[in-house]
Amino acid sequence: MTSAFIIQVHSQLQPDPNEETAALLRVLIHKIDNTTFGGDVPALPQWTSPPQTAIRVQCILYASLAASLLSAFLSMLGKQWLNRYASVDMRGSAIERSQNRQWKLDGIVAWYFDHVLESLPLMLQGALLLLGCALSQYLWEIDTTVASVVLGVNSFGLLFYLFIIVAGAVSNSCPYQTPGANVIRHVSGLVRSAYALSVERSEVHSASITYWNSIAKGTAKDTFTSILLYPFALLIAFAINVFHLGRVIFQILANSARRACRWSFGTSPVPV
Repeated sequence: MTSAFIIQVHSQLQPDPNEETAALLRVLIHKIDNTTFGGDVPALPQWTSPPQTAIRVQCILYASLAASLLSAFLSMLGKQWLNRYASVDMRGSAIERSQNRQWKLDGIVAWYFDHVLESLPLMLQGALLLLGCALSQYLWEIDTTVASVVLGVNSFGLLFYLFIIVAGAVSNSCPYQTPGANVIRHVSGLVRSAYALSVERSEVHSASITYWNSIAKGTAKDTFTSILLYPFALLIAFAINVFHLGRVIFQILANSARRACRWSFGTSPVPV
């Protein structure tokens, strides 16, 4: 379907030969009888560049086609990988065959094989979404009524897909589980853990506890002054916390770059 749509839109990226032929025929008729067009010389069409809408639509269509082809390619590779895992080695004893089977299973877990295969439907869904966007934009330049119908159907499908992603992420018992729901659930868990850890160990949290403890022991005047100065102290503590966070991120990136350099030179990475 995407290929047929690309062929339909591709004709807008180059001059229309039928239009040029018609213009040349009008000029020829004018040479024979200059009264046919009221004495005016017919102008030849001047091709400058394709419309920007056609260029954008073609970019989206080719992205959709590339995603579909990549998904098909990875699907065939995934089938080969599964056949290799399911193959039974008849050589060796039962213990050796069992160890070989366990070795394959450990490799699947270590290399996140299930996540790679779950990404294939996401590619197809993304390709379908791109096709719907390209179709809506192409029809919008032709007829807004038809484009509104297509855009409404695409929007309903997108909202339904987002709904089942959120439902699957909120409830583990929801039968409409998708890879997107697993990603959201995993990311939300990491964010909650990082937030709890950062709050407990942050300079903002420590400064707040110290600040309000000192307020409780002071006079009314000190309490009023402390409340007025509290936002500035909180801002300073937040800046210190951001500085520490940036230093940790820089250290992580430096360690990763060091490991990459060791791999590039053919040596095993040394723990840092």
